[in-house]
Amino acid sequence: MSVRIRLRRVGRKKQPYYRVVVAESRNPRDGEYLETVGFYNPRTKPAELRLSLDRVDAWVAEGAGLSDTVASLVRKARKGGDRTIAISPLPAMQATEPGEPAAPPAPAEGAGPAAE
Repeated sequence: MSVRIRLRRVGRKKQPYYRVVVAESRNPRDGEYLETVGFYNPRTKPAELRLSLDRVDAWVAEGAGLSDTVASLVRKARKGGDRTIAISPLPAMQATEPGEPAAPPAPAEGAGPAAE
């Protein structure tokens, strides 16, 4: 089955923003996906793009295709952005698989009950 990197619409009515996801090509636009690799908000001026290029490269190396829009965004991200798109760094915790909870923060030293 073909795997594509494409946009997944999220947000409220008339206020869209998008997650850049890796999904099976047969799945619907907002359906099940394999991994989130970025975020795109076209409503800000300039538009905000956060993208994990190393994860995109890994999926492309495994045979994933890019949608036309994502291919354009990846090109702009590799150039460092332009006047219409501002590139922001993607935190390491952002590229996770669905259903996988984010890692809880490590407890502070000396916090909590002491074990006897």
